[in-house]
Amino acid sequence: MLKIKPKVAIITPGSFPIPSSRSSSVETVVEMQTNVLQNDIQFTVFGKKTKDLPSVDKQGNISYVRIIYRHWTRYLSKVITKLSKLNPDIIQIENRPKYIPLIRHKFQNALIILSLHSTMFISKSHIEKEALISNLHQADKIIVNSHFLKDYLIKLTDCDANKVIVNYLGVDTTQFQSKWSLNQINNKEKFIKQMNLAGRKIILFVGRLRKIKGIHKILQAMPSIIQAVPDTLLVIAGSAFYGSGRRTIYVDKLFELAKNFPEHVRFVSFIPHEEIHHWFEAAEIVLVPSIGQEAFGLVNVEAMACGVPVIATKMGGMPEVIEHGRTGYLINSQNIEVELSNCVIQLLNNPKKVKLLGLNSVERVMEHFTWEKSSNRILQLYIQMVIDKK
Repeated sequence: MLKIKPKVAIITPGSFPIPSSRSSSVETVVEMQTNVLQNDIQFTVFGKKTKDLPSVDKQGNISYVRIIYRHWTRYLSKVITKLSKLNPDIIQIENRPKYIPLIRHKFQNALIILSLHSTMFISKSHIEKEALISNLHQADKIIVNSHFLKDYLIKLTDCDANKVIVNYLGVDTTQFQSKWSLNQINNKEKFIKQMNLAGRKIILFVGRLRKIKGIHKILQAMPSIIQAVPDTLLVIAGSAFYGSGRRTIYVDKLFELAKNFPEHVRFVSFIPHEEIHHWFEAAEIVLVPSIGQEAFGLVNVEAMACGVPVIATKMGGMPEVIEHGRTGYLINSQNIEVELSNCVIQLLNNPKKVKLLGLNSVERVMEHFTWEKSSNRILQLYIQMVIDKK
């Protein structure tokens, strides 16, 4: 136990409430890491105000301050006003490099961390390269969730490599447990019966229904999969927008493709995060056929923790999570339909291989990807930064 608890203020983007089942992965990461470290760190978390959550709240040892979000500058201005009374040791900004200059201007002596979750908010559509370089220069440390993201950032901005810290994300091992353990088998069978999935070999996609996620590639591979394994059922769990059933042109296209084999595709528009593990446990394989450079992908480790092999494209941070041939398969992004189809058919016809890859996946998660391990790495960074400043 630390004699002195560092005071850390975390500024979430303000797009989603925290804590909430309607949060995005950014807020989920903050929630999980702060929960683990709440006895060692004095946390104040800033986030979006919603009708069902109070403006000021304390859960455990974590203080939450919520502000109505209308525009990012107004949101940040109100955060800064509240922040001035806190005098934190460290200010951590989640996934918004453009927040850094305003924070640095007001808190010139503060230690500032940028926690970067993806390539999205460092892309030209969100921030000009010159502004990004300037903003990163004003941060003391930058936390990224993969070596891919670290290399990408350094190549893009030429920032100091020593400033960029890789910290892999984790999984809640109390929620996501191996489907092969005796205590989970009964739960799995009960859920399969309840959802009318008995007798089907389930392949699962979980995530936002966006073109970059490559869901159309799965549907294009389905005819050959169905021909080889007729009892296959593809479950597509997710929607275009967090917590909303609103459909886009792309989602309409997915439904149109699925009409060709209606008995083999099921869309489940929204599953609260606290229930998603049931679907992982019911699945034989989880598919992550991204056609974009995903930095990490929490879905990978959540599926693996449940003992489910993952087939993913060999892009972004995926090769850092999935061990090809040991915990799942990595496929070529230029040949997704053919390679995905071949891997799925091979596994669905070999239950022993599915179990072996699944057990290896659980082992890998426990070694590298738990929230305890992820949070302890953050804790060491906080302590070292505070010590170095003194």
